[in-house]
Amino acid sequence: MRSIACLFAALCLLASMICAQDQPKFTPAQQEVLDARNARVEAGKKRDGSWSRYVADDCIYSDDDGNLVTKAQLLEHEKRNWPPEYDHSVNFRDYVVHVYGDTAVMNFRFTVHEQITDSDLITEMRATETYAKQNGTWLLVARQWAPLPINFRKPVAVDTSVYKDYVGKYQSRPLDDVETISVKDGKLWSQSGKDENEYLPLGSETFFIKNDIASITFSRDPQGHVTGYTYHREDGQDYHVKKIK
Repeated sequence: MRSIACLFAALCLLASMICAQDQPKFTPAQQEVLDARNARVEAGKKRDGSWSRYVADDCIYSDDDGNLVTKAQLLEHEKRNWPPEYDHSVNFRDYVVHVYGDTAVMNFRFTVHEQITDSDLITEMRATETYAKQNGTWLLVARQWAPLPINFRKPVAVDTSVYKDYVGKYQSRPLDDVETISVKDGKLWSQSGKDENEYLPLGSETFFIKNDIASITFSRDPQGHVTGYTYHREDGQDYHVKKIK
């Protein structure tokens, strides 16, 4: 969960290290919107409220916890004595800009680093921003962002001989793709439709994949046969996936 203090740092104190080679070629109109965004980010580094002239007074900020944050709240929290190294983002990338007359929508990816005690916490983020052109100036009118489901867990060493018990076909609902679990080169793999992922062990029965922050735990019947697995969502909810073959 992020406090508004962290939100302000992520929104306005982002150090701009944009890799030019990662940017596509834009039309003049698209570049104008991107320039307005970059100007806002640069102004945010000054921590004097100058970024606010690039933001509409009624701008809608929606954070990754589903909270609405106002421009006024961000300006109020800017009055804190933020250390320069508090929060920074590197390598803005994957820009997509669509311009519709005096309205524009931008989507991009970025990386947030947060230094907490001796740990550098990394969050991969994606944001969508909406701009409106008013009196010849592009103003930010809405911004929504959320972390990408990248798993930073580390796999542990287990006896891989148990993997053969998990081989088979699995399905959660009748209309869902059938998942095929197999063993290749001593590793456990999942194939569902066109998606293939390695199941990385957190234990002999619990696994995760890199692009999902949830985990799964295989289940057995009293005779020891694998009957399926439980999918543990990151919000604490679980559901069962049956082994059908």
